[in-house]
Amino acid sequence: MKILASTFLICIATTLAGCAHPIKVEPDTSKLQALGTNTEKSNAIVGYYIPDSLINLEVTTPGGGGDNVRYFPYRDIEIGYKQTLKNVFKDATRLIATPDFSRLKQQGIDYVIQPEILTNSGSTGFFTWPPTNFTVDLTNNIRDANGRHLANVRVVGNGSANNERIFDHGFAGRRAMEDALQKTQNALIELRLPHTKNQYSTEGEFKPQAPIGESPVPRATSERLSTLQDLKDKGLLSQSEYDKKRAEILNSL
Repeated sequence: MKILASTFLICIATTLAGCAHPIKVEPDTSKLQALGTNTEKSNAIVGYYIPDSLINLEVTTPGGGGDNVRYFPYRDIEIGYKQTLKNVFKDATRLIATPDFSRLKQQGIDYVIQPEILTNSGSTGFFTWPPTNFTVDLTNNIRDANGRHLANVRVVGNGSANNERIFDHGFAGRRAMEDALQKTQNALIELRLPHTKNQYSTEGEFKPQAPIGESPVPRATSERLSTLQDLKDKGLLSQSEYDKKRAEILNSL
């Protein structure tokens, strides 16, 4: 009898606490539109760096009915991210180790891009757990082969799901990933990274050839920390998620 009572209490506690359901938010690469006929690819070759610690980072965000969802944002975005860069540049390759800027030119790498991802989700459903809305905040930190910082290109992708969530639990997440990657592609085209020295000022500061639109805005460390604190204050990030992301931001200094 005591065993049954204990089991019942555990079930009640689990129900009240909610569950974290695994989902995949890997974007559909066929949805990532290539450049139009009037837009030429850059001749540059880029290396993108995602540390293994981030590839293996599992994130938990809200779903519906009091439940949560868990997923691997960097692991899921990686294939689509590479495709996006290859749409813009001559070629793109993942750098397995921390970039060695003394050797990048020998490897034929012109630029290094490191993505940073913040995600959030929610649901209008009370009786179903899959998220019906999803946000991907993607910042691309860009450096040249000498390690000189050029730009932070930031975009925010949004995705939603209605009846699709019944059959495809990660639908909203995938839509948000695809939206973020398409916006990243457009922002990188608009940025037009330098190929000649005349795009640098006399002080060595990067000067874009074309005006930068609203998507690729610079984001200072203090602003990113303030945004992170705001998400935590609104209950959109747990304490552990906040601490982990805050450490990542500070370690990047």
